[in-house]
Amino acid sequence: MTSHGVVPQIMGVVNASIDSLTGGVDAAAAAVLASEMLSAGASVLDIGGQSLRTDRAELTVEEELANVVPVLEAVLRVADGARISIDTYRAPVAEAAIGLGARLVNDPSGLIDPSLADLVAHHGVDLVLAYSRATPKIRMERSNLVADPLADCRAFLGDRLATLAAAGVDSSRIVIDVGPDLGKSPEQTIAILGGVGELRAELGDHRYLWAVSRKDFIGALTGKPPSGRSAGTFGALAAVDMRAGDIVRVHDVAGTAEFLEVRRAIAEGMDGALDLPEAVRYD
Repeated sequence: MTSHGVVPQIMGVVNASIDSLTGGVDAAAAAVLASEMLSAGASVLDIGGQSLRTDRAELTVEEELANVVPVLEAVLRVADGARISIDTYRAPVAEAAIGLGARLVNDPSGLIDPSLADLVAHHGVDLVLAYSRATPKIRMERSNLVADPLADCRAFLGDRLATLAAAGVDSSRIVIDVGPDLGKSPEQTIAILGGVGELRAELGDHRYLWAVSRKDFIGALTGKPPSGRSAGTFGALAAVDMRAGDIVRVHDVAGTAEFLEVRRAIAEGMDGALDLPEAVRYD
């Protein structure tokens, strides 16, 4: 059952790759963006040096590090206690980021680099474990899609959770991401997002990352490009089985914070009077 009153943590997206669907930032711009996101309500900042879009070639590890390290350093200078996440599927990039201060590894590949499990265990950081059968940077053709995405998601995550447990990663450090768009058709993404309640019941008590912001399944439903998918993003967040401890990964932090506050207020009700300031009564 969806817990509509829950206000999750907000993870702001800071892309250090110009190939990102929503554009990238250099170190100076990243510091400004990070400060704005923190002021707007983010408590986690997710920094990535390589986009997963499939119409661009894969970067080398050296190129990814060259993108992400200056941005990471700049964001850490203004982080003011916020948790920093490194968005990568490569252990050398994750290790460099952890050395600088990242405390969360957001791996969108579902441990395609198996050494990430030992790395996370060794450093005692958190890990986002994503469900994806896709090879990073390679578009999944419909002919290769699984027949039952929810059953496959359950089996995939169960296997990876066992791998992490064997490596010594405490379950409290694992955040599950069902991987919207990652090796899935839009209708498969929608089916899996709607089935997270079943996954929670079968996979145990884990936090979930809701990485729905501006995703392709929203574009398929609305006909909008990434920059026009904010309303669709809020629609997805309104519908999913969000619970305490979860994280929402978004580009529009300010809009998301307002959305979540209104969602919480209607679900939980208000104590006492709530007055509208005259300064914001009219435009």
